[in-house]
Amino acid sequence: MKKSKQIIILLIPLIFFACFYSLQAQSSNSRYIITKDNGRIIKAYNAFGDFLDSDKSWESYKKLLFDPYPEMKAVHDKQLSWGSIDSLKFPDEVNNYKKEDWEKYFTQYDDKTLNILYDSVLARENKILKPLNNNPIDLCLFLPYGGCFVIPDQDKSTIYISLLIDPIDVQKIMVHEYAHNLHMQRHTAEPFRLAREIVAEGIAVYLTTLTIKNMEIYNAIPFMPESSVKWCFANEHLIRDSIRAELKDNTMICIKKFISDGEVASPPKGFVEKTGYFVGFRIIEACIKKGMTLEDICSSNSDEVIEKSGYFN
Repeated sequence: MKKSKQIIILLIPLIFFACFYSLQAQSSNSRYIITKDNGRIIKAYNAFGDFLDSDKSWESYKKLLFDPYPEMKAVHDKQLSWGSIDSLKFPDEVNNYKKEDWEKYFTQYDDKTLNILYDSVLARENKILKPLNNNPIDLCLFLPYGGCFVIPDQDKSTIYISLLIDPIDVQKIMVHEYAHNLHMQRHTAEPFRLAREIVAEGIAVYLTTLTIKNMEIYNAIPFMPESSVKWCFANEHLIRDSIRAELKDNTMICIKKFISDGEVASPPKGFVEKTGYFVGFRIIEACIKKGMTLEDICSSNSDEVIEKSGYFN
């Protein structure tokens, strides 16, 4: 009995400190979250700033970014799937990061700007295509990775945007990624194929042109310069023939050829990057001209949309 009392006495301070550090971690975590009526703005880039002030070990990276922010683990996993980072080399790379190389990114946005971005995009786009549920919408802003994407789940959706992206483009990207969420609320899941991807991207681009004032196809596709869009119009017959032959492709090869940009892109010889976005927009545009509504398009599978558009006939 005496021994049991001694053990309990020893455990009490351990429990106290465990609770203290748990509460401290939660407090630190909440400092980087703006709570919205229907979601959160997660400033995960600030957790990366904390890492830059640490010993910069891989263990510290996981403890400061992955543990409190599962969204950061999702970003990391997405980068691995894209081939943007090497799983073996990356832990050593983060150890060599220098704070002075990243400081400019931490002051790009203040809370007021982030609130305006979140509120204005959702309000404007919801007027064009009303959401079918009240599931939370999270916006996660992150470093040190690049890129942007959305992960729509049954209970909530999270839009991910890197701070490496020029702030000039962030509104357009937010609109684009939220459009995917509105589309997926109406869309029955279908297997991954190039056809599915170009229709999904086409819907997002088309919604972007409706949501942002003075936005046209020439400047509506994220990371695609106007000169590339002009090339697409001039060579549309070549793009149409190339994509038609690969609509059923369900490998990452088709994504690299027609969807990706940057280091992971591998377009056909002579082609510009992201031609799948252009074709997707043209398919949606054709459907609209034939009298389909956005509700009809978003509720149809990719084969139905492509067939009704007549784009490949």
